[in-house]
Amino acid sequence: MRKDDWDPLRPYRVFVDESEVRGYSITAVCLRPSDAHRIRKTLRGHLRSGQRSIHFTKERDEVRRAVIDDVVAMPIKVEVYRSAARPRIARPRCLRALAEALRDGACQQLVLDRNDSVMQSDRRVLHEAFGSGWDGTYDHLHDHEEPLLWLADAVRWCWNKGGQWRNALSSVTLDVIDLEG
Repeated sequence: MRKDDWDPLRPYRVFVDESEVRGYSITAVCLRPSDAHRIRKTLRGHLRSGQRSIHFTKERDEVRRAVIDDVVAMPIKVEVYRSAARPRIARPRCLRALAEALRDGACQQLVLDRNDSVMQSDRRVLHEAFGSGWDGTYDHLHDHEEPLLWLADAVRWCWNKGGQWRNALSSVTLDVIDLEG
């Protein structure tokens, strides 16, 4: 999808993964609700027998390449929010910036990879940033509960790895937002 093809006023959903590589970042993958089922099915097609989820740090390169070949063909938009601050400060900063960017668009749902130690803080940040006028929902789910979280994990891993892996994402609409600190 070309950058100018993404219309933030059309309904979409966002799936987020985090990283502490070279600072702190959250990777947010945006997709249309009408594409969600097809994308889930495509991603599940990469699971091995008995495997519950795809986690790029644990996958073989052949699996990574196959997943990324599918990802670059998907109608998605990606935003990476980065901060050089410690994770305790950077996570709420990045999450707030993402929520503020989503607040006035047509985001229907925000899904974060579940981390019990930050859920209460995340809920507070999101409640403050979205305010009472936001019509969407936000959830914390485990990656085995929501395959669309695998997209954010895959893109985040490739972006952080750099080199050929980052280059593999060259056709994906991906914006990096650097935040102070």
